[in-house]
Amino acid sequence: MVSIIPLFTEKKLKPAWNYNAGTLIWRIFFTSNNLVIGETRSQEEKSTSFFCIDIYSGKPLWHDIGFDEPWWIGIEAVHEKWMILHGFVRPDMPEHRGIRIIDIETGKLLWRNDNLSFWFINNEKLYAHRYLFERHIGCELDIKTGTILNEYSDNLDVLQNLRQKISQEYQQDVIFPEVFDETNTELAIRTAVQRITASKALEDWIEYFSQCGILIVSQYRREQIQSEPLLLNNILTVYDLKSEKTLYSEIIAKGVQTLSPDSFFIKNNFLFFIEHKTTLTALRPWK
Repeated sequence: MVSIIPLFTEKKLKPAWNYNAGTLIWRIFFTSNNLVIGETRSQEEKSTSFFCIDIYSGKPLWHDIGFDEPWWIGIEAVHEKWMILHGFVRPDMPEHRGIRIIDIETGKLLWRNDNLSFWFINNEKLYAHRYLFERHIGCELDIKTGTILNEYSDNLDVLQNLRQKISQEYQQDVIFPEVFDETNTELAIRTAVQRITASKALEDWIEYFSQCGILIVSQYRREQIQSEPLLLNNILTVYDLKSEKTLYSEIIAKGVQTLSPDSFFIKNNFLFFIEHKTTLTALRPWK
């Protein structure tokens, strides 16, 4: 057994909050008014549910909300006050079809349209499309009511140009880690990563993020020196570059066989990660 005890002898940084969903957290979204929207899935029960929590306190506004379709449903997008859900053409086809608009404040269904597929959003207008007798038709809907305001068939390029413009204007405010490359990383970070990993991490699967003297490192180590199949632990460490001290270190995934990128992310000076697939944790390394 590979010893990683020294990593956990002291915790100087405690989580701001934890939210245990009780089942697999599949996807996470953030709203413009500092809420966290999550999609959870239970493979055993073939069920999907959703939750909404405050980004600063971790307190749920609502949770464990499901709809009439228990499994073939998911989050398409989150926009301001609305969560957009999709269905599928058929269970054996990954193509999305159907739109459900959920009020984020209450978690309640506002309206649904089972014939259209989501395309994009611009302010309070939702754009969708469908195929009708081999014709591709675009629709402009009022996101509050689902009322179809305009249809586009011969002039779909108008919507395509609008979508491209919106994509260019969109600013991503969630930061994901970089893959550690020893040849292209400054000396202080390179030295700290080597100290944290102690040459026991899988080299191609070290990720990091550095800001204001705080270094976040995610690494994978063998759970056992010899095991079949190979089992790994994903270890997350928060390190102070100035004092050269570990502020926090924890196994966030134990005994996994599949390596996952982007095991943590940053928003609003919070460090977020999912522990053991079911618990969303927030740390605040920066004051």
